[in-house]
Amino acid sequence: MNLISRSLLIVLLGVTVTGCGTSVISSTPRQVIVESQMMDAQEAQRLADIECAKNSRYAKMTLEAEYWEWNYTFECVESQFRPDHNRGRQRVS
Repeated sequence: MNLISRSLLIVLLGVTVTGCGTSVISSTPRQVIVESQMMDAQEAQRLADIECAKNSRYAKMTLEAEYWEWNYTFECVESQFRPDHNRGRQRVS
């Protein structure tokens, strides 16, 4: 395999791998939509939490991705409770 073929292969593999990730595709102060082709709910939640935190809010999942629809939808909510996605709710001090 010559140098040009190797370079092209590396570029194509890089584009393919990055296309299968999880990323924010839309964000407003009240809603975040995260696309995850790998259906990674934890990563989608993490990204939504970051986006909602920009407006002092917390991400609450309202629509979970499915096989034919890769988008997770989150509502950015104001709450006296901070969601702890592993243990229930914790009071914000």
